[in-house]
Amino acid sequence: MADDGSSLLEVLRERLGVRSAKDGCSPQGQCGCCTVLVDGSARVACVTPARRVAGRRVTTLEGLDPGVRDRWAAAFADAGASQCGFCTPGILVRLAALETRQGAGDEEAVCRALAAHLCRCTGWRTILEAADLAARGPGRPRPGRDLAAAARRAAVEGGTAQAVGEETVLGRAGFAEDTWPAGALVAVPDGTGGWAVGDSLGAARRAAGKVQGRNSTVAVRPPLELPPGAFPVRLRTSFVEPAYLEPDASWCAPGGTPASPLANGGAFGSKARSTLPAVARELADTHGRPVRVVLSREDVVRTGPKRPPVAAGLRADGTGVVRVARTPGSEDLAGWIRAFAMVLPGVEVEVVDAEGP
Repeated sequence: MADDGSSLLEVLRERLGVRSAKDGCSPQGQCGCCTVLVDGSARVACVTPARRVAGRRVTTLEGLDPGVRDRWAAAFADAGASQCGFCTPGILVRLAALETRQGAGDEEAVCRALAAHLCRCTGWRTILEAADLAARGPGRPRPGRDLAAAARRAAVEGGTAQAVGEETVLGRAGFAEDTWPAGALVAVPDGTGGWAVGDSLGAARRAAGKVQGRNSTVAVRPPLELPPGAFPVRLRTSFVEPAYLEPDASWCAPGGTPASPLANGGAFGSKARSTLPAVARELADTHGRPVRVVLSREDVVRTGPKRPPVAAGLRADGTGVVRVARTPGSEDLAGWIRAFAMVLPGVEVEVVDAEGP
């Protein structure tokens, strides 16, 4: 195959159909979801040009020794170290490689390995507990975790069912970006409010003129000023995006039912109002072919729902002022204010009109 500049992740997912390596931030190399092994060493596939692995051994989650893979998956499920399961395949691959080199019982080494991953749902503590369980081997005592109860709890945030267990740890929870049919067209935002469509993800991005991975050089500045006065505790935040790692995606066949962006819960409820299923249905009907609609990490951060910025000054006696931003078209903050008053009744809340990000 001729070198067309594709990344290893593109080749794995788009051409070979290997979907265990997930695309969380491609090609920024920041989230660790696409981690694979190249000659036994962990590598993020999204920033690895395919040409650099020519003649080398690439191992994905599927290629790990089944006994090793299953032991780690069981440990993650037992410890509650996986929620939606999007980031865990990459983490599991890296930790399995670490175990091969020096064993999995060194918590400090596991912490260093996790620095290459963003897992924002379960935190790190449960992953460290999973590493400890995995190091004990197949005969270790099982914690007896109630997976059905965990699934019910996990469904609260997204309002949709969430599978919990070893298959979820292995990234097999049915994400829309893993289940699209062969031959589907791909659509991405074109930067003007429309959609660029191509025969592949790369073709769609080229049609949109999109350069992946660019970071803004604009300095971050919280939009609200602090309330005047002497306060021992002060806080200013900016617009906070939900921080989920699975970018919004959906696909639909002509006349069919779109795949849900909330395929396995997660996303902290932030995908509940995603417009992508409707877009996928409309484009599929227009083109007469299945269409897969995909947002990049930048698209998610720019267009996704945000937690409103606050600027707060608080005193030791529980009094103070909290300013909260309200942007044009945002929902009424009355419910937010009532909930806040239940926790800090002595704090005055000021709503300040502000522009969105």
